[in-house]
Amino acid sequence: MSRRILVTGARRGIGAALAVALAEPGVTLLLHHLDAAGEADRVAGRCRDRGAEAEVLAADLADAAAVRDLAGRTGPVDVLVNNAAHASNVDLGELPLAEWQRTFAVNVTAPMLLAQALSPGMAERGWGRIVNITSATVRLGGPSGPSYVASKSALVGLTRSLARTLGPAGITVNAISPGAVRTEGEAELAGDRDVAAAHAGVVAAQAVPRGLVPEDLTATIRYVVSDGAAALTGQVLEVGGGLVLG
Repeated sequence: MSRRILVTGARRGIGAALAVALAEPGVTLLLHHLDAAGEADRVAGRCRDRGAEAEVLAADLADAAAVRDLAGRTGPVDVLVNNAAHASNVDLGELPLAEWQRTFAVNVTAPMLLAQALSPGMAERGWGRIVNITSATVRLGGPSGPSYVASKSALVGLTRSLARTLGPAGITVNAISPGAVRTEGEAELAGDRDVAAAHAGVVAAQAVPRGLVPEDLTATIRYVVSDGAAALTGQVLEVGGGLVLG
């Protein structure tokens, strides 16, 4: 059966790993990026190598009009993976309102708008999957800044609300919560902080004491969007090596 899958923030890191994991014959991957066409094209090539079709789409998810335009350009989709995020590490005392607003626009409003635009088509077909990528910081309260933690908490609430709303139409809505996964974006955001030292502390706190990579999430995403996961909805799946339990 053919599937059309939109993955936001698919140019590298977790988004790229999820997109490639979902690529197979009969699947069309719609790979969203912001100002990174070269990287997104390389991910598209990896998807095509696995037998899928792939298309690259640019949009600034902080702009509601651009989000609606993106939904229009994708056409009908069967699976929506809301992975793109604005990763804010600004401390409370220095947090501008504009930074707070942009973080919520990308991390919460854009997933809502995409679900609003794309779920009616899923409902017409009686099948759909929406997967929101949250963060273990929701459970831990940090170390990211307050706008990021609060936005990812709001995304969990959105996940549960959409699961209730869309379940009768055959659409499941779940969240995957990564732990401390090593990505390029994380290193760029760290600034003067020692990322390796921070990760060592996190790994020591995990039940599975090893560093995590984006590919640690791929088996989970494949299950969540499968026919076999039809009874799984409104859940937050922690994939963090046991950093948080229960």
